[in-house]
Amino acid sequence: MNNLLRVLILVFSLSVYAQENKIILDSADLLKLPEGVKVEFKVAATPPKVEMILLSGLPQEDKNSLWSSWGNGCFASNGKYYMAIGDHRGYGGNSYMYEYDPSVGSLKKIVDVAQVISQKKSDYGHGKIHAQIHEYKGSLYFATYWGKSKEVAEAVKKGYKGSLLLRFDLKTQKAEILGPISPGDGLPGSCLDPNRGLLYFYAVDKGDVVVYDLNKRAVKFKGGAEFTAVHRCFLLAKDGKIWFADESGKLAFYDPDKNSISKTALVLPGQKNTLRAAARTTSDGRIFGMTKAGILFELNPVKQTLKNLGPNFLSGDYTAVMVLSPDEKYIYFAPGAHGSATRVGTPVIQYQVSNGTRKVIAFLRYPVIQKANYLIGGNYNMQIDSKGAILYCVFNGAKFAGDRKQKVFGLPSFVAIAIPETERK
Repeated sequence: MNNLLRVLILVFSLSVYAQENKIILDSADLLKLPEGVKVEFKVAATPPKVEMILLSGLPQEDKNSLWSSWGNGCFASNGKYYMAIGDHRGYGGNSYMYEYDPSVGSLKKIVDVAQVISQKKSDYGHGKIHAQIHEYKGSLYFATYWGKSKEVAEAVKKGYKGSLLLRFDLKTQKAEILGPISPGDGLPGSCLDPNRGLLYFYAVDKGDVVVYDLNKRAVKFKGGAEFTAVHRCFLLAKDGKIWFADESGKLAFYDPDKNSISKTALVLPGQKNTLRAAARTTSDGRIFGMTKAGILFELNPVKQTLKNLGPNFLSGDYTAVMVLSPDEKYIYFAPGAHGSATRVGTPVIQYQVSNGTRKVIAFLRYPVIQKANYLIGGNYNMQIDSKGAILYCVFNGAKFAGDRKQKVFGLPSFVAIAIPETERK
């Protein structure tokens, strides 16, 4: 069989398989309050339309395979949504990137990392894509990450180069390796300044801030580990300064014009107050973020003021990603990223910026179990379309087992949530 025929068969089978695993939910059950959950929030009056595609059929190379999504996706200028998953393995580990086309409702795999880098099965691999996917000048940029951290030191001695930065050209559909920009390190969190063409990463284990110039294809700055912790999120201000927090929640920022880091007196609110999630900057320069404990806050970088906005949902829960609507009226997020979402019905929250109202637009857990025999768990990936009408997400999950051995990882799902117009006026 020639290579062209193999590619045609692969694309056809993937397209058919995705359609067979498509699930639509739009019933009032999406708004039903889960048993044991106290009403300390609003619930939408009209249910959304939820489209799901279970990413079944993923290779199970060994018992360590645990397919999951760990980094935020990208809604690109071509109108398509890009997302990534990985098998969470160390040796032989691999990750895929997918493209979802809303115009036809299709999902297809476009990048196989192991193939792109010519990885051997015996090599220590790239079992995660943990940092966000970013678009810059018609290309997607994303970094690989390791799946088994305890094996990294040994792998480096054997030649493992750490996280790799890759570029995917949206026009040619070809992937290119830009190299290990911080050799031996992992790159679990990122942020793009599109105005300057600067891509920011944390380099762990130390936690240095790495500033990569996409136009020069060179590292501009590396350092500042003493000012960082958790290494999952940056705050990008309108003036191009990048903010981050240390283990005590104290904020500092990198100034690209001075190419240096400055300390501030600002401290994030609450306990476990390291920085975990943030939305894009508002038109008036404010940044809404979230701590590891699930406390919302508002940062004004110019005035250097910080406002505690309280728990994100109930008493506060670990949340990995949040998104600001195009009209800047709402922030959306799904609390309970690492699996705890299932305890409260896997809610998707709409936070109203003007008054702090928290409204559940869907409780996904029980309707999805009933329709697909699938336990939908936590979320590390959420973007919104240009109209503010549809949330594009990836949720981790697993086939529903109904007992104490229930997994919340192993079978990721693509989820598109169409928010009724009446719920976003």
